[in-house]
Amino acid sequence: MSSDLLAVDGVWKRYGDHDALRDVRFSLRSGEAVGYLGPNGAGKTTTLKLLAGLSRPTRGSVRVQGLDPVRDRTRALRHLGALVETPGIPPYLTGADLLEYVACVKGVPAGDRRAAARHAAEMMNVADLLSRPFGSLSTGLARRMLLGAALVGDPEVLLLDEPTLGLDPAARHDLRGVLRGLSRNGLTLLLSTHLLEDVQEVCGRVLFLKNGALVGDEPVNLDPDSGLGGTRRVVRLRFGSDVSVESVARAAGSAFGVTLDSPRQATVRFSGGDAEQGRLLAEVVRAGLPLVSASTPEPDLARRYLERVGREDPT
Repeated sequence: MSSDLLAVDGVWKRYGDHDALRDVRFSLRSGEAVGYLGPNGAGKTTTLKLLAGLSRPTRGSVRVQGLDPVRDRTRALRHLGALVETPGIPPYLTGADLLEYVACVKGVPAGDRRAAARHAAEMMNVADLLSRPFGSLSTGLARRMLLGAALVGDPEVLLLDEPTLGLDPAARHDLRGVLRGLSRNGLTLLLSTHLLEDVQEVCGRVLFLKNGALVGDEPVNLDPDSGLGGTRRVVRLRFGSDVSVESVARAAGSAFGVTLDSPRQATVRFSGGDAEQGRLLAEVVRAGLPLVSASTPEPDLARRYLERVGREDPT
């Protein structure tokens, strides 16, 4: 079985004479938080529907833990949580009704459904709202309850379609914090959105989609000196006293490129993600260097988005 949790392989999706997706290929490995960026109508929601088993590709294949989400729906759903579009929830249903129904659909045994619903609600900090009708919840709390429904059964991967759309700034900020926490705890995320801030604050990798075709797959934090095709990450290290480029390079190891910006600040470039960055910081501390902070330069997602996707056609 593939080590990829999600795999989209040469997928086309046609509606009549319109190709909503054109030869899309990507995969997600365990623990990744990946943004799926594109304008409205680019094919993002179509992709999530295919992965959730709500639609079949015209050509190509999608897999969830090696399973076809249509033919092996019950088994695939055990690995998957999804919030695709904004489902119409009857306002009189309580949060408990919703989450226990999802537990039933996902094959949770009847005797375990109430506990599974409560556990998912606790993850989203809405357990005290389970008895309230869905229609009485604010937009932000309703979105949290829907995300709780997606988390029923402790899925390994979560598909989210515009999760912060329509929220006020405070609710959007809080929800992004929740998503970062889920990612840090090992949940794999595919976050479909057209909001650059969602990707910048939550994800480590970004896919760009334009007119149904994938036009970019790269880290969120590109090395600004590596060119548009670069895939290196850059980290700036600040120290409490003067250091030499040799001492930082010796601590980091040969896989890391080190330059000294000032006697107390170094820039380190490397290929990889969070795991490699964690090892870098651990080695610098182990070497006894007076590390005070580590930061990454702001990724210019807006510029890259415009270069790869362009502006939306106002017509």
